[in-house]
Amino acid sequence: MTRRGLLLALGTKPKAIQLSLGTYGMQAIPVDRALASIREIGYDGAELCIMVGWPSEPAQLDPAARRRIRQQPLPIPSLIENFNLLVNEADHARTLDRIRVAAALAHDVAPSHPPLLQTVLGGKPTEWEQVKEGMATRLADWARVAGENHLKLAVKSHIGSASDTPEKLIWLLDQVRHPALSGIYDYSHFQLLGLGLQPTLDTLLPRSAFLTVKDGRLVDGKPQFLLPGEGTVDYPTYFSLLRAKHYRGWMLVEISRQLQTQPGYDALAAARKSYRNLAPLLRQAGLR
Repeated sequence: MTRRGLLLALGTKPKAIQLSLGTYGMQAIPVDRALASIREIGYDGAELCIMVGWPSEPAQLDPAARRRIRQQPLPIPSLIENFNLLVNEADHARTLDRIRVAAALAHDVAPSHPPLLQTVLGGKPTEWEQVKEGMATRLADWARVAGENHLKLAVKSHIGSASDTPEKLIWLLDQVRHPALSGIYDYSHFQLLGLGLQPTLDTLLPRSAFLTVKDGRLVDGKPQFLLPGEGTVDYPTYFSLLRAKHYRGWMLVEISRQLQTQPGYDALAAARKSYRNLAPLLRQAGLR
């Protein structure tokens, strides 16, 4: 049995933490080559970036390309989009159509275990009290359409967005309460707000479909994201907490758009360095 077949046979939660990497950080690399490279580096899975302008956006993947993705051995646990709850009605309708398109792709590339779709939510922190009810209403629409199309949807809080803390995200999830909807835990955003690792993990992990990891720092008061292991996130403590909480699921390495647009950016070098920074620490923590 291939590694993909083994993971699928184990069900939605692997027996250990599995590292995935997205094609989000590989916009200039064709999909087939990106997936092969991710597998060769040692990652356990890959996330497909389906945003407009990426080689893995649905419009660029004809039936033959989808078949090749389905037949290659690397699991595809997630897809990533970039949606905004605070748009006009026409754009909201287009978002719902994009969710339907994402669902079709998810079932094409992994019929027996379709990847979930993840996205941010939009808005600004200062708007939260004014827009949160409308965000919940729109998020309910997203979740409904995802559920109708047999797709899981995961959303996350993001520094600089209306939902920027675990508590705000939990509030939204509680308002919607749809079985297709869950959260994502990405400590890099909370760290930059000065929030602690353990309390944010305690709050959000039980409602999270998976983890996203990267590092970050504030430069002149503005967030600057880094590769995981290149900042001040205390990964040994983080992984010890995950072990104590018996977390056994996917951990996605995210390579920020800020890094991708820097002169000399090398997507494969960034992927290799992220793996080298994290895999030994996961093994030391008994999570790999």
